[in-house]
Amino acid sequence: MSRLARLLVALTALLAPATDASNAQELPSRTIRMVVAFPAGGPADFVARLLAEKLKTLIGQAVIVENRAGANGAIGAEYVSRAEPDGGHIVLHHGRRGWRSRRT
Repeated sequence: MSRLARLLVALTALLAPATDASNAQELPSRTIRMVVAFPAGGPADFVARLLAEKLKTLIGQAVIVENRAGANGAIGAEYVSRAEPDGGHIVLHHGRRGWRSRRT
């Protein structure tokens, strides 16, 4: 078996418990807020609105895009980190290594 194949098998074995249905959390029954850590009208806002529309069709719940710009994304990230951890907030932030999303 090649080195890459062994690595993929090892990663699959490590990640398998994380996909167990008993670990799954239910989505909140109320509106989900997608917080964009950058100003409205920019590329981050555009991507967030595309994602929100797709997410709305996938889960059947309203998804609101809310822009919290400032401090290079720290204001939006802090807003979501201080929100109640009920799964109702998602932060969309991009950095040097690409897009990141975190659900609280």
